[in-house]
Parts: sequence; C-alpha cells; structure tokens
Amino acid sequence: MKRKLALILSLVLVLSLVLAGCGSNNDSTSEGNTGSSSSNPAKTRDGAETLIIGMSEVKGDFIPVYYSTSYDGYVVDLIYDGLLSNDEEGNPVPHVAKEWELSEDHKTYTFHLRDDVKFSDGEPLTAKDIEFTYMVLCDPTYDGRYTDQVSQIVGLNEYRDGNAESIEGIKVIDDHTISFTFTEALTTHIWDCSFAIMPKHAFPEYKKGNVEAIKEQMQTPMGSGPFVLEKFEPKQYIEFKANPDYFMGAAKVDKIIFKFTTGETSMSEIEKGTIDVQIQVPPKGENKEIIEGTGYVNIVEYPQNGYGYMGWNLRDERLADKRVRQALMYGFNRQQFVDVYYQGYAKVCNVPISQVSWAYTDDINDYAYDPDKAIALLEEAGWMPGADGIREKDGNKLDFVWDTYTDSKFVETMIPMLKADWEKIGVKVEPNLMEYNSLVEKVYDKREFDMYNMAWSLSIDPDALELFHSSQDIPSGNNSVGFRNEENDKLMEAGRKEFDQTKRAEIYHEWAKLMNEELPYMFLTQNLEWEAVNERVSNWNTSPYVSFTNRNVILNVEIAQ
Repeated sequence: MKRKLALILSLVLVLSLVLAGCGSNNDSTSEGNTGSSSSNPAKTRDGAETLIIGMSEVKGDFIPVYYSTSYDGYVVDLIYDGLLSNDEEGNPVPHVAKEWELSEDHKTYTFHLRDDVKFSDGEPLTAKDIEFTYMVLCDPTYDGRYTDQVSQIVGLNEYRDGNAESIEGIKVIDDHTISFTFTEALTTHIWDCSFAIMPKHAFPEYKKGNVEAIKEQMQTPMGSGPFVLEKFEPKQYIEFKANPDYFMGAAKVDKIIFKFTTGETSMSEIEKGTIDVQIQVPPKGENKEIIEGTGYVNIVEYPQNGYGYMGWNLRDERLADKRVRQALMYGFNRQQFVDVYYQGYAKVCNVPISQVSWAYTDDINDYAYDPDKAIALLEEAGWMPGADGIREKDGNKLDFVWDTYTDSKFVETMIPMLKADWEKIGVKVEPNLMEYNSLVEKVYDKREFDMYNMAWSLSIDPDALELFHSSQDIPSGNNSVGFRNEENDKLMEAGRKEFDQTKRAEIYHEWAKLMNEELPYMFLTQNLEWEAVNERVSNWNTSPYVSFTNRNVILNVEIAQ
C-alpha cells in the first residue's frame, strides 16, 4: 500500500529534517560496526525474539480512512493492503491487484484482483470490500482528510448529496474485478485507486450517513496485511503479531513492537538495546558519535522525501500580506539554524518539493538571511516600530504565538534563535509548547493558531493539491493555513492533467517559483533520513520511496538472537 500524500498527510514530527549530498547505506549489515555478540545487549534482553522499533507516539487513529499522522500510518500499513504498492524508483506495481488496464480516454482504471488474499479472520478480500472502502470515503457524513482521493469519481455528488445508493464510477464487475471511472483524466488517479482496503463484513452497523460506526472501531483494526494488532498501550507501545496466512507469505519476524520514544530517550534506548531500530534519528554529529560508539548499531542513511516548515495562519490579517511572510523568511537565519542543529547534515528548504523528486528545481529565491531586507519589506507594508520596539499597524502588532511540540531538541534549538532573529526586525514570537497530538488537533481540527511548525512526509508523486489547493481549506483539511491563490490552483490542476513527465516537470517548476514567492509556509529544512539499526537486524533495506512497512522490507527483516 502506498500512502498518498503525507504526501499522505501525513504529519511527521520534526525531530530533524534534509538532503545532504551523501551516498546511502541501505543495508544495515553491509558496513559500520561489528561488535561481538556478548557486547550487544539487544541479544540478551527479555523478549529478544521480538523486533522493537522506536518512534514517536501515535495518535491512536488506526482506521485507514481516518489516520492523520505518519506514525498511525505505519500501523495502518502493517495491518492493511492496497491494490498497488511501489518499487524503489516510485513506480506503481501490483499488490492486491495482479494487473490493471487504463481506458483510451485515461478516465477508467480496471483492476484484476488476486484470488488468494484474505483478511486476518479468514474471510476472502473481494472487490466488494474495495467498493465499501471507497463508499465510506464518499459518505455524506465523512469528515476525514482524504476527500480529495474520491473528489473526481463519477457519481460522487449524486451519492453524497442525493438519494443514490451506489456510486456510478465504482463498478464491481465480479468478486475479483473492479473499475474506477473519473470525471477527468489525471495522471494522479492511479494513486487514488490505492487506498488501504477495509473489510465490509467487519462493520455490520455501518450504513450511508453513519460514519460513527466506522469510528467506533478506530483502535480495533482488522485488515489483510502481514501483521495483526495485538495490544495498544497509549503513550507506551503497540504490539503486533505476524499473520501466518498472509498471501505473500508470513513475515520472518513473528512479533513487532512499536515503542514510543522521544528526542530525549531514543539514543539511550538504542544504546541499552531496549529497542532494535530507531526511525527518524536526527542526522547530527553527536548522534553519529553515540551510534558508532556502541559497536553494535549502524546508521541506515538515505535522502528524505519530505521537508520541515512553519505554517502561518493566512486568515490572520497580519500574515495575509506576502511581504510580511517574505520578511519573516528573510529575518530568520535558517542556514545558521541548520549549521547549529544539523552540524552539516542538512540543507535549508525553499520550496514544497523534495530534492529527491524529478519535479524539484533550485531556480528560485534562496531567501538568504538579510535582516535589512526584512525591515524594508515590513516598512513597505506599513509596519512601523512601536514604543516597545514591536512593529505595529492599524492597532495590530507583530506579536505572535508559535504553537509547537514538546520533547524535541529541534524545537529547543530553534526557539532562542528564532526569537532573537525576529526581535532584531521588530517582531515578537513566543512559543506555546504542547503534546504533538494536541498540536495536530489545534491546527487541523480547530484551526486556532498564529503559526506552528511541523513536517510533511511526501508521497512519490509531487502533486500537493491536498495541501495547498483552495478546495482543501476546510475544517480538518490539509490546507490548514488557509492558502487561497487562483494561479496556484490552476497550476496544481494542470500538473495533474499532464501525462508527459517532462511537461509535468515544467509545470511544477513554475508552481515552485510561485510558492517560493507567495510563501504559504516558512520552509525550513530537508535532510537525510537516519535510522539507527542494531547489527542483529538484517535486510533493513529502506530508501526514499521504500519505508520499513513496504512488503519487500518488513517480510524479509530478520533478527539474530
């Protein structure tokens, strides 16, 4: 299954983020430390037969149509399957669908399913389960984040707003054949067909107009994937057991635990051997020193497909003027922050496209630190220093609350640097720290903020309509900042309609320049992805488009005891 945007949303807690021009080491046993068995505490701990993966805390939304953070996404990935997966280059490849066809007008995809896929309770997965999943997404009471994946299915409006009992554009041809017909020919629709498949029989109480029946099972998911959720202890861990009847064969590891770690605890856990793998390790010299010093932990390294940012509320009249946003970007020494925090393992980010993407361009303004230019822009926009030194205009002051999250050295490093830099240009900012999941709710559900910082883990395709299109400026939508720009909407729509990749790249280069000028976010960093992997773990072969939940990884990972 391929998560669509974050790119699907999926929010990634910024413990770090960029792309440094280094080669990757994708085999956790290929080089690095080779400590002796007796010096490796992971081999002798209780439960050594279990693979324990350290990560940030999940929110607890484990139903595919409702998860929002990438950590909940990892849970969904282990439990559920989609029609498609992807290879290392990011191309769609068969999964539950053994093959598919695209009509001549590029509007209809027909998928032929494998006949050996079963849910973990033994019931077969059929085309009716796929139809069911998409009908939930099309439900008139659906209030999740993934409306864009069904927005162009033929018959959506008649089903959502009328009395239709089925969706014209979704046809179950037989138990192992299903087709999707869209109103427009868009190159991104292939991924719209790849949503994680939910079992219809597991939701007997669900009827059109009653998504609460889906939400009731938020923490009791059941899918067809390689693992089954055994236990969830909030704020502590999630435990999984292997599905012995998985259609691709049982995983080599019988038990997995996701243990929740923080920036304060992760390195200690990997040193003590209480976890086998820590994902999203900040790429810093001090962490490299700790990891190499163990003698039994290696770094798996590859360019990250994502970026960190600060989002500002564009509904706030103080931030609605792009000159103010540009001034704030010029007024923060992002390169100095990168140098201090990442110590050479990152680069600043200036556009919402990953540097690993074919759509990336560096023909843009780099917003190098320039406080004089920042001041000039603010004064051009009418913001003058008040008696207390804070700039003001029409009774408003450039005095902001920055909502952010606890337990992050990234944030701890950034706070004094941002405050000091913006103070020099007459802008005051005060951090408001909270738990990450509380921040997600405040930003996306309530939309009550001045500014906040997070990160995006992107999908393979550079399409970011779900993040920045005006249609996504809705409660719980991904356009939390309220960015509305007609040219942006046109370019994003054009990028979806073009099937020639060279021409698509030209469209996204133009879009990148627009975003670099409009700055719906203050773009911060892109970095290397580091995963600390105990030497007893083999076949941990992750890469920019292949996470550890990819079946080529998770089914083949082994641990030595």
